[in-house]
Amino acid sequence: MLLINKLLNWFLLFFKNEKQSKKTLYTYEFVNDIPEYPKNKTIYLVGENGYFWQMVTICPCGCKSLLHMNLMDEYLPFWKYSIYEKKITITPSIHRMVGCKSHFFIRKGEVIWA
Repeated sequence: MLLINKLLNWFLLFFKNEKQSKKTLYTYEFVNDIPEYPKNKTIYLVGENGYFWQMVTICPCGCKSLLHMNLMDEYLPFWKYSIYEKKITITPSIHRMVGCKSHFFIRKGEVIWA
């Protein structure tokens, strides 16, 4: 009976991970201004001439708040981004202190809740 339970748990975990691997990833766009109607699951890198001063995205929790993240290291707090294989990673985590109080990471375009 113990072996059957272990096998059942393994299959459930396998299919759960398979389902999670098909998540919709966040994309990114380089823009000069924040769009009037931002899209869900899009991170906007706002700036010009290759210099970006902020990132903007809609909160992934569903509260629809627009999140602004500073990219200028002269002002605190600030975030950094990296793009590898067309997927964006943001560091450090994004932790809202007001509103929905969401706390999450974006790693390779995927939201990881903290």
